[in-house]
Amino acid sequence: MLTRIVRPSPALDTFLQPLIPLLSLPQRQHLLEMADALLVTEDRKTLAALQRKFLDTTDPANWADFLRISPWSTADVRDRLRREQLAWLIAEAQRQDLHKVLYLNLDDYLGKKDKQTRCMEPVDWFHDHNESTPQKPRYHNAFCYVECTARVGNLTVTLDLRLYLRAKTVRRLNRHRAPERRLAFRSKNTLACAMLEALKPLLPPDWTIYVQFDSWYASERLLKYIHRQGWHAVCALKSNRKLQGQRLRQFATTLQHRRYTRVRVTAADGHRTTYFARDAVGRLSKVPFDVRVIFSKRHPQARTWAYFLSTDLARSVVETLRGYGGRWSCEVVNFYVKTQLGLADFRVRSFEAVDRYVVVVHLAWAYVERRFVQERSAQVRCYGDLIRRHREEHADAWLTAALEEAVSTGEIAPVLRRFLRQPA
Repeated sequence: MLTRIVRPSPALDTFLQPLIPLLSLPQRQHLLEMADALLVTEDRKTLAALQRKFLDTTDPANWADFLRISPWSTADVRDRLRREQLAWLIAEAQRQDLHKVLYLNLDDYLGKKDKQTRCMEPVDWFHDHNESTPQKPRYHNAFCYVECTARVGNLTVTLDLRLYLRAKTVRRLNRHRAPERRLAFRSKNTLACAMLEALKPLLPPDWTIYVQFDSWYASERLLKYIHRQGWHAVCALKSNRKLQGQRLRQFATTLQHRRYTRVRVTAADGHRTTYFARDAVGRLSKVPFDVRVIFSKRHPQARTWAYFLSTDLARSVVETLRGYGGRWSCEVVNFYVKTQLGLADFRVRSFEAVDRYVVVVHLAWAYVERRFVQERSAQVRCYGDLIRRHREEHADAWLTAALEEAVSTGEIAPVLRRFLRQPA
């Protein structure tokens, strides 16, 4: 078997050490090695598979114990990472002289597991609203997590990744837990509010803040919370929401005399799409302040509308929809952390162990985001190019170490057995 890592990446070590000062030396070493292996391993990322990438391996049980029973706090690491990520984003935006407009994007995703998976505590059957239709709902055996990214101009960082548990799952798990270890149910909107509350003291006071999310988070509670902070909310709406006492699908017919506003939105791949939009200002049901609702179509003859809300009445429809397009950063993060960093590949069972695994994945991804901005070029055009560069650096170090050992010993066969793990 081909090993990949002679020693952990110095660049990754330099990035992680300021974020985990409260961990003991063995804990920091476990976290560094696990994060590095997540970046280097290309297939399924079980703990045993991750450790086999190292030239000098230890028992995989050490990493399992680091996740299961080692005394360290995910809350402390998350808080430190959140502060460092946001402070770096603001400083980099100011260095590049970008506009003082910060977008906070919220979304949730499913990490699918095998249908027979039963013993992992965060895993349960979840409704997939992306694949479902009114006539055919779809469910997956999976775990769910809520994600928060921040964007300024073309700079993006991931500020938070948190597991979400269904109320039924929490009740089932608490039946077998001691009172002091019982879990508290937190809805997705509660998790979203908690994330924003943690960010509130870290946000610069002279910046304009937009919080963006889809229709599943467009609750009166979250909209009121954002309005109280002096921020703006931009979100999608379902057609059954009421504006000025009328459902949105009915209200759209009252705007037939209005001209369309053409909005050209550029996607992440450079493709441009033109939307035809109308807007109206009024009050949503149970929301005690005016909002702007945008009615959008792909074509003037299309029958279906898409509905969007903005609490910033001074902002144009074009600016609002273009800004909302930046919420795609959540999809990009979701793609890479699952396909390249193995967020859904965990094998530990308890909620606490899985939560720690999520933190390790988040730390590894934060390193990719930070380094990508610093090294973006014609050769590094996306996050995948940066991950490939990280793997190539390990390949260079691995080959150099093998050749140096062969030269120093004067023998090839022992070096091949050690570096390729060939049987003696």
